[in-house]
Amino acid sequence: MIDKQLLRLLGNNKKYIFYTVSLMIIGLLANICITASICQAIYRAANYNPQNDSIGIFLIPALPALIGIAIRYFTTRFSGNLKDLLSRKVKKEIREKLYDKILRLGIRSTDDMSMAGLTQVSMEGIEQLDLYYSSYIPQFFYAILAPVILFVVTVWIDWQVAFVPLIPISIIAVSRYAKKIFAKYWDKYTSMGDSFLDSVQGLRELKIFKADEAQHIKMNQNAEEFRKITMKVLVMQLASTTIMDFVAYGGAGIGISVAVMGVINRGLSPITALFLILVAVDFFLPLRAFGSAFHIAMNGASAGRKILSLLEQPDPIWGEEEVTGTEIKMEDVTFSYDGKRDVLKN
Repeated sequence: MIDKQLLRLLGNNKKYIFYTVSLMIIGLLANICITASICQAIYRAANYNPQNDSIGIFLIPALPALIGIAIRYFTTRFSGNLKDLLSRKVKKEIREKLYDKILRLGIRSTDDMSMAGLTQVSMEGIEQLDLYYSSYIPQFFYAILAPVILFVVTVWIDWQVAFVPLIPISIIAVSRYAKKIFAKYWDKYTSMGDSFLDSVQGLRELKIFKADEAQHIKMNQNAEEFRKITMKVLVMQLASTTIMDFVAYGGAGIGISVAVMGVINRGLSPITALFLILVAVDFFLPLRAFGSAFHIAMNGASAGRKILSLLEQPDPIWGEEEVTGTEIKMEDVTFSYDGKRDVLKN
């Protein structure tokens, strides 16, 4: 789920992921506090006696709710700012590393990657990789921790409802298939760009040798292959989104049903059941959001692996000798394209 090699590209920026996840967890705890305060207020309203109780009894749940709302607001805002900061720092540093590497490699930089592929990776690839770092990785850790925290909170209230959040683990299985599809998609994307650039650069030669029509057919074939892999990506995204929606909202429905049955059959308090019903969605929304971020980020991860392969190429070892003579001389050169007619003779 997490590529350790891609994490190395972050360098010292990993701390921003820790800060972001911490703020998201604090926001989750604040949301639990708000939900508990609402349930407490409803309980007090249901048992309110004008003769014995004053209106001040509602201030007790109102104060934690207001504090929770304020904390939730600031954690949501600050976590968004941290994601934006991480995004800008990562793009800047990776672009600098890639540019410096290309300068050190010189002409060798195009040995394993064409100029078109290099352009795509260094521009759009880094933009896509940004989403992997700023959205996918923080949501991944939050999606793991949030159900565990909610389980610890609710297991003391009703253990049967608490075990429901284990259902979304099935979402992880979808990601394995998606990862392979996105790898093929990026390969087709770069190869099509290579073919198009080569065709445009060699258009004059293709016209001279009357091979432009054959190249046109080949480009159409490449475009059709890319269209098919794009359709596979879209079908996979639609199918996995449907599965995740079914698991997430179906799981929330199961949790609500178990809580209602607890009131009917196990003597569970209606207010307690209401609290479990309201937090049931929080079991599943983090994983649902993670699934959405996954589809966006996997394209960037595929580009990131190509960036890593370029950065890991050994730097050229330059000699210390100096060139004294720069004259290049050719004598008696003969060349033929087809072996029949010489285009260069002696």
